[in-house]
Amino acid sequence: MRYSFSEEVKGELCQLEIFDSKEAQIELIGYLKGKGIIVKSSTDVYIQLEVGFIPAARRIMNLMHHLGVDKKRLTLLKNKLQKKRVQIFIPVSILDKLGISILKLPGIIEKDIGYFGAFLRGLFVSSGSVTDPSKHYHFEFVSYNESLLRYVDELLDEMLGVSGKISKMNYNYRYYIKRGRDIQEILELMGAIRGAAHFEKILTSREIKSDINRSLNFITANAKRTGESNAKQIETINFIKDTIGLDAIPPDLRRLAKLRLENEDLSLTEIGELFDPPLTKSMVYNRIKKIFEIAENIRNDGKMNNNE
Repeated sequence: MRYSFSEEVKGELCQLEIFDSKEAQIELIGYLKGKGIIVKSSTDVYIQLEVGFIPAARRIMNLMHHLGVDKKRLTLLKNKLQKKRVQIFIPVSILDKLGISILKLPGIIEKDIGYFGAFLRGLFVSSGSVTDPSKHYHFEFVSYNESLLRYVDELLDEMLGVSGKISKMNYNYRYYIKRGRDIQEILELMGAIRGAAHFEKILTSREIKSDINRSLNFITANAKRTGESNAKQIETINFIKDTIGLDAIPPDLRRLAKLRLENEDLSLTEIGELFDPPLTKSMVYNRIKKIFEIAENIRNDGKMNNNE
């Protein structure tokens, strides 16, 4: 069976090494905040966690094992209607033993970016998704708890400069991010290095294509402007040639006029390089301006002023 990009990212996160008990505890809190539901029966009170696929269920059990919880006190049930859904039942007493609260988040999440990443990891695997960047950019968490999503948004903004949006669904809220580089940073923070690398590859490829397109557009526009400018210069020089003749204008301007007529496609910089010693672009431009002034005087007066 082929996994979606979102499932591949979750699978990668579920395989990460668990370094210490505190990290395991924080990640488990992420799962509980994402999909934890308190269930009260006639004989017991427990926490029910429902996750999307087997690797996530194994991850939760590994976290519990790392925290010293007896696996025998956990039960896995496959949902007959949705075979991919897995339910995990955790006695409330285990949460008390570990000092984990499903109502309150530990303050260390706000102080340590590594633990914040572990919390997001549990939250994402249980209640998040991310779209393959080759299609479009979209990352989200879904929760019934709007205040939780606002809390996540505030910490992401504070720690990474990443800001998302919250929208109301039928019975839940959705926190989502649409900027590719922001999504890449969140994947890296959670520990999905392969997923982040895939994102970066797509983003870099698109940025390069965009830069090339901008460069080509600039070159095309610049070439058009240069061509129009050159044509206007040649038209003006030919006007002077046909009226008073080029020999009637100063020698330095005459030299430039002849070079322009002989090299219609060259830029002002390239025309300047034909002089000995070479002229700068501004020097050539100033001389072109004088040629235009002479042509304007001819049009206005019918003759060239004595001081031109």
